[in-house]
Amino acid sequence: MLKDYVKEELIFLNLTVSNRAELFKKLSTLFLDKGYVNEGFYDFIVEREENYPTGLDLETHTVAIPHGDPEYIEQSFISVVTLTRPIKMKKMENADEEIDVDLFFVLGLNDGTQHLQILKQIIGYIQQEKFVQSMKEAKTSEEVMEKLSGLLAGKK
Repeated sequence: MLKDYVKEELIFLNLTVSNRAELFKKLSTLFLDKGYVNEGFYDFIVEREENYPTGLDLETHTVAIPHGDPEYIEQSFISVVTLTRPIKMKKMENADEEIDVDLFFVLGLNDGTQHLQILKQIIGYIQQEKFVQSMKEAKTSEEVMEKLSGLLAGKK
């Protein structure tokens, strides 16, 4: 199911941004230009991240899973994003703490019923250090898609 949502045109590798707001602005513009979100997406994702942080500290690595609201999503998607340098994200389990994150899975799902199932699937993958490392090392969007397809097909 996950590979149905990961869009190759929404895989952005080695972006250079200096903070969370800049990342969300850049991504929101890209998503909007490609018809995946509507105008309210940026404001929503910034506010949501402030109130319900999505940074995960998994001991050996960190990941964030920001997500939009169905109201602002035109077409469901999952965007995979890596950064050249980590940025500060608030921790999901403790908003007073920040962690450095350079791998993001941005969820834009317009069907709320599948949201939790997809989130659980992503969390299952990101708990695997080897998977996270392979996403960070990917050089092309095709490589990310191949690794995801292999994983989903049960390959290592």
